[in-house]
Amino acid sequence: MIFADIPIAQLTPASTPMPTLDGELVWGAPDWGVPTLIVAVLVAGFVVWSYSVRSVPNWVRVIGIALKLAAVALLAICLLQPMRSGTRPEPMSNVLAIVTDTSASMNVTASAGGESRAEQVAHLVQQDNTWRDELAQLFEIRSYRFDSRLENVVDDVPLQSEGESSLLATSLTTLAQRLTGRPIAAALLFSDGNATDVSDAKIDWKRVGFPVYPVIPSDEPPMADLTFDSVTVTQSDFESAPVTIDASLKAIAMASRTATIELRDVERDKVVEAQTVTIPDDATSARVRFRFRPESADVGFYHLRATDQDDVAEQTTSRIEATRINNERLVTVRRNHGPYRILYVAGRPNWEYKFIRRALDADEEIQLIGLLRIANKEPKFSFRDSNVTSTNPLFAGLGDEEEAAQQYDEPVILRLGVRESEELSNGFPDTAEELFAYHGVILDDLETEFFTQDQMLLLRRFVAERGGGLMMLGGQESFRGEAFANSPLGDLSPVYTAPRDSRSGEEALRFELTREGLLQPWARLRETEAAESKRLKSIAPLRTASSVGGVKPGASTLAKATTSDGQSVPALVVQRFGNGRSVAVPLGDLWRWSMRRNQEDREDPEQAWRQWMRWLVGEVPKRTELSVDASRDASQPAKISVLVRDEMFKPLDNADVQLDVQPLAGTLTTIKAAADPERPGYYIADYWTKQTDAFRVTARVAGNDGDKLPSDASGWVSEPKAAEFERLATNRTLLEDIAAQTGGRVLRDNELDAFAEELPRQKVPVSQVWIYPIWHRPWVMLLALACLCSEWGLRRWKGLA
Repeated sequence: MIFADIPIAQLTPASTPMPTLDGELVWGAPDWGVPTLIVAVLVAGFVVWSYSVRSVPNWVRVIGIALKLAAVALLAICLLQPMRSGTRPEPMSNVLAIVTDTSASMNVTASAGGESRAEQVAHLVQQDNTWRDELAQLFEIRSYRFDSRLENVVDDVPLQSEGESSLLATSLTTLAQRLTGRPIAAALLFSDGNATDVSDAKIDWKRVGFPVYPVIPSDEPPMADLTFDSVTVTQSDFESAPVTIDASLKAIAMASRTATIELRDVERDKVVEAQTVTIPDDATSARVRFRFRPESADVGFYHLRATDQDDVAEQTTSRIEATRINNERLVTVRRNHGPYRILYVAGRPNWEYKFIRRALDADEEIQLIGLLRIANKEPKFSFRDSNVTSTNPLFAGLGDEEEAAQQYDEPVILRLGVRESEELSNGFPDTAEELFAYHGVILDDLETEFFTQDQMLLLRRFVAERGGGLMMLGGQESFRGEAFANSPLGDLSPVYTAPRDSRSGEEALRFELTREGLLQPWARLRETEAAESKRLKSIAPLRTASSVGGVKPGASTLAKATTSDGQSVPALVVQRFGNGRSVAVPLGDLWRWSMRRNQEDREDPEQAWRQWMRWLVGEVPKRTELSVDASRDASQPAKISVLVRDEMFKPLDNADVQLDVQPLAGTLTTIKAAADPERPGYYIADYWTKQTDAFRVTARVAGNDGDKLPSDASGWVSEPKAAEFERLATNRTLLEDIAAQTGGRVLRDNELDAFAEELPRQKVPVSQVWIYPIWHRPWVMLLALACLCSEWGLRRWKGLA
């Protein structure tokens, strides 16, 4: 009987284990095992006996027995019908995906006139390659391309690498979804691995569901390149330079060269600053810091550009670098802007209000409203004389104004800087709507009895719920007694009340910043510690400090006042309180700094007050707050979110929110924000764009009663090419991670022929089991005959036949 290869074809899902493994022996007639063994043993015994009874050399006996037994064993095994089984892909039943990256970064070349990565890939994937022809005999090959999306490819159409983003993760996920239900043997990935949709967070590539084999160049020379590794914007209340832009400049194959980094105001087309740095080695980034004061408090856009000094900046291409696209970055600067309203309440006329008001007059974003008591209330008596009025004598002779004057039993309070005639007409606010309209409150030299219990509780809500800022200045009546300690004002204070009511007299007090205070930009006026220490030594000493106890847990002491004998008292203490912050400055004569100043620091007192006030109200919530989350991924929209609050600063529903989006190089677009179903008071909208530009967005809000609320503005930049060209070299780490998690491996481009031979031996979703008999093969019979003939020839040679 003659047998050929017997394929047993069946569809076998990838999750179903195969019944046999490659190279496994299968016995076709296992029932003959015992009879065959008995016969083989008898024949073997006869052979051994026949040689033992003859007188021959031992080596002849051993060789003869071995040859005869080998022939007997082969014939006995043939009776059991040994067969070999294995698995192989069912022809044209499994899909092999060829996925090619066609983003713009694939066009970069290591040297002028060299072959780009895109051109190398085009040669590798063309149809006349040997590896592709071999795989096409067993697999259904499907070609795809991806950049901003995944697309099918017609094999005879050349690929153009023009995409502005590399959505690698999205494309592999889309490919798995498209081929759902189809058996995918593997995917060959031709990409540089520089994905724009992969964040720093780890991705579970196992969810792709099929092995991915990234193909990388076998030889990739380094590409000379300058790029911004990171750009961050930070803001502070440091008046002279409130905005800081930190840029990290990374260079490849350009060590020890000199580069110029220029910061330009985009809208004003004005260079803010230019710096020159020497590029370190490839493993180290050059740090550049720009500190400046924007000309406007509105949203601003700035352009960073790095250029090698030996290169020609005006040319579109570089003589030295592989590309200049990643040499530029757009930056959004959004300063906290007002108008901020601060209510100053003083227990008696003093110099402090004058100098604070003078300092804040130079800040257009802060409005100071004064509530100054110029006389305490007086005892009320009943006079029979009709010529004696009931008004306070301070208002005598004012004519009609006497009707609005305070009575004998009322304190005399002046209102300064109010916007409306009714504002603060009844003194300190006693309703939340009135007090919550302010962003900060300053209490100067006030006794606790000035406020009612309800007003103090309202002030507590102002800080804890509204998120406002409260500053308590020192003075004769400040921080005094059990009444203060047991009141809501004592709760708000970051310092405890002194056990005894004692205050300093005429002893000089030197104002000093603590180590923690020097780290706060708003608390100092100079950029360096040495310069700030020198300034503090030159300012006028103070002589009035309120007695306070220790600092409360969680509060921070930023400054202290030190006497000549080394004793110190807290001078500037801050703490968080609920949503807001409170500050204690138990000093009663800060005006001395403004009265006694030298020529060098004549503007310092005003700058200090402005910085303190900016910090006090800088983080106070507004009724309308707009934020933008702009992804670097060009396939994702900018997510615009607006938080709207009512007069009580609770989330406001049913508001009408309109968003005006203005590109710098485009036309205004108005979109309506929809209420967020998951967050009360939030309104959201998406803005899609693929162009490189800067965008300013303004939120216009109307309440549910039609009243207009304060607007808010923000901005963002869209730079898809900056993300695409952030890295030029192949990202082998990411590609190795993809291969390891999906069950594939990284291939070099010269290993594709070996891969074509290897893949058919891998486990694939659809395979067939094949079996062929070994026992009827000609070589088996020839081997048995060879053993018998050799044994017969040996016997004839020795005369035993």
